[in-house]
Amino acid sequence: MKKILLIGELNHIIGSLNKYLSTKFQTQMCMDNFEMVKSMRKVFGPDMVLVSLIGCNQMDVRILDYFCDRYPQMPVLFVGTTEECEVYQEKYESNHFEYLIRPTTLGMLLQKCENMLNMEEENETEDSQEKIEENVQSKKRILAVDDSGLFLRSIKSMLQKQYDVIVANSGETALNQAKSKVPDLILLDYEMPGWDGRKTFEEIKNDEVLKDIPVVFLTAVSDKKHIAAVLELRPSGYLLKPIEQERLFETIEESLIEI
Repeated sequence: MKKILLIGELNHIIGSLNKYLSTKFQTQMCMDNFEMVKSMRKVFGPDMVLVSLIGCNQMDVRILDYFCDRYPQMPVLFVGTTEECEVYQEKYESNHFEYLIRPTTLGMLLQKCENMLNMEEENETEDSQEKIEENVQSKKRILAVDDSGLFLRSIKSMLQKQYDVIVANSGETALNQAKSKVPDLILLDYEMPGWDGRKTFEEIKNDEVLKDIPVVFLTAVSDKKHIAAVLELRPSGYLLKPIEQERLFETIEESLIEI
């Protein structure tokens, strides 16, 4: 099995990349610290390096020079926005340094890694492919936050066959739940007593561990001014109550696959 070393900020996004790629490769995460990277390369012996620029203010160029000079044949893939990648493209433009621009999907990332490693397509049986997909899906955890117990039971009923669903009836409880059982996505009611959706969203985004988790707002108010206030926070999505099950699943999948 090919080995991929993931370098970057140890946030929710790189955790999701690691979780997904581990269904096909042997993976190892490492902080973007020069000495740690050198030690991990020696211990882990990767076939490829994936550099996540997501949430990283600036990558230590010694890390990049190290792979460029010492291991010129090792494939190195940068994942980030156009602006993030442009910082490095001019200097690190070679046959084995490539760039994947966000937004993209986990499927495209997997294909890119396979291509860079010159892996032939495996003729997997339908059963083995389903097993991989089920393994990925089973790891997806959703935190639903709403002050209505009836609504939470309804959401859990809709989602529990496909996702690991945990619930919270207030913003404060949600933050504690998220820290103890880090979710892959949060469904957050915008109108709640105490900490409302805005306050809870801000607390989530101010937490280093939770800040990159996709948040989908749920709201019962449909006037334009209210929706504009919701979208101003730049959530991963929003849904109007009452929730349509098909639209709920579509929004969750769209939010989970985009990196």
